[in-house]
Amino acid sequence: MDILETLDGGRDGKIKKSGDRVIRPANEWSSDIHKFLSFLIDEGFSSVPVPYGFTEQNEEILSFVLGTAYNYPLPKEFLRDQMLILSAKLLKKYHEAGTKYVGKLSGNEKWMLPKIEPVEVMCHGDYAPYNVTLIDGKPAGIIDFDTLHPGPALWDIVYAVYRWVPFTSPENPDHYDSLNEQIRKAKIFLDAYGASQEQRKELPKMMAKRLTALVDFMTSQADSGNEDFAKNCNDGHAKIYLSDISYILSNESSIIKGIK
Repeated sequence: MDILETLDGGRDGKIKKSGDRVIRPANEWSSDIHKFLSFLIDEGFSSVPVPYGFTEQNEEILSFVLGTAYNYPLPKEFLRDQMLILSAKLLKKYHEAGTKYVGKLSGNEKWMLPKIEPVEVMCHGDYAPYNVTLIDGKPAGIIDFDTLHPGPALWDIVYAVYRWVPFTSPENPDHYDSLNEQIRKAKIFLDAYGASQEQRKELPKMMAKRLTALVDFMTSQADSGNEDFAKNCNDGHAKIYLSDISYILSNESSIIKGIK
């Protein structure tokens, strides 16, 4: 048996690598995620992990997606316009590949996050630099589908804009650019994705709504005894998101005007 290697990232050492396989703790929604990943691969979208089932210890087995993912603080290459363009196009391809799956949903599936109406796509739920692998400086693979759930395309788009621009307040440790530069970058992302004018008008409010949902989920999980989310809350993450929500809403008119 190959030696298990602990991978960096979330879950504090709970994700292992053995050869070309990744072994992660399974959840009640993992089997439904595996079905979706298999569907994507059958549709020819190969930028996702291949599911290989589960161990007797209730761990999921997935292929290791080649490339390197980065967390914050982001390297300079992530702040370039070309990275925004390529990441937006990859998200668009992912949405297009998964659209057919929406019609296959029975309504009995289990997801970590609630379904959001209107259901248009299968939202990744956390399409961020730390969940996209790079090869030769270009986005190549999408990983960590724990937050997969049905919802509107804009629900996924706004979170991607928030993470990739990133669209953060000056109080956020991961704040990089001025408001004008954030708006310019958001437009680049939206143009590359092919976002409609209606989606652009709704972007600030939907971004705030998405972050509010994140804060509510984090705090409810922490209150129910989830140690990972409790640590995030204790580290001040919820407070940072609330600051970002206020920043986005206070600049709503400028954002809408700049991303048309």
